[in-house]
Amino acid sequence: MKLLITAATWNEVSPLEKVLAHWEKEGRLKTHAFEISITGIGGVATAFHLGKILPTSNWDLVMQLGIAGSFKKEIGIGSVVNVKEERFADLGAEDGERFLDAFEIELLNENRFPFEYGKLLNKTLTGSPLIFDLPQVNGISVNKVHGNEMSIQNIISKYQPDVESMEGAAFFFCCKMSSIPFIEIRSISNFVEKRDKSKWNIHLAIEKLNETAVKIIDQLLSPKKDQ
Repeated sequence: MKLLITAATWNEVSPLEKVLAHWEKEGRLKTHAFEISITGIGGVATAFHLGKILPTSNWDLVMQLGIAGSFKKEIGIGSVVNVKEERFADLGAEDGERFLDAFEIELLNENRFPFEYGKLLNKTLTGSPLIFDLPQVNGISVNKVHGNEMSIQNIISKYQPDVESMEGAAFFFCCKMSSIPFIEIRSISNFVEKRDKSKWNIHLAIEKLNETAVKIIDQLLSPKKDQ
């Protein structure tokens, strides 16, 4: 398997890198190839780096790992989710107090590939049962994360999102345009609410994210063993 792992920051995947380095020393990865790419924060940086690295190899799977904010209390801090749908949630124009996205103002066709009704959908199947055991959620991607009560309610009303990140939609877009299988796994570090970092738990989110990523990759590298 040729596996590409991407993340916005090194901190989000450094525990996983240590595990993979250990597996490599043990010789477990001799029939597999993997690479970790740190794209930087935001959709522009993500698209730039993926545009350079995706064509360099015949990747069997690209995995994006990262933390995210949750819109729903039932998806609590430390929860790990499988993002199956993404939207660009701030690409468009203001019309008075309303936000009109790029499809509503007809800058983009909502059903022109890679979009389906304005959404980016992930239909990738993998050899890891754990991926499908995770909560499957709808994500939005933004350049400015939400921290205002009115704007939060507006975006919930418009898109009914479960989680929010700054890179997911760009990741989906690049992988779909390149026809490469992909998955986006995120762990919740905070709720999307009026900004209060004292309520965040980035350490726990990264810990749970990497624990899950190790288990997923273990299954991907040994798909025939008893799960």
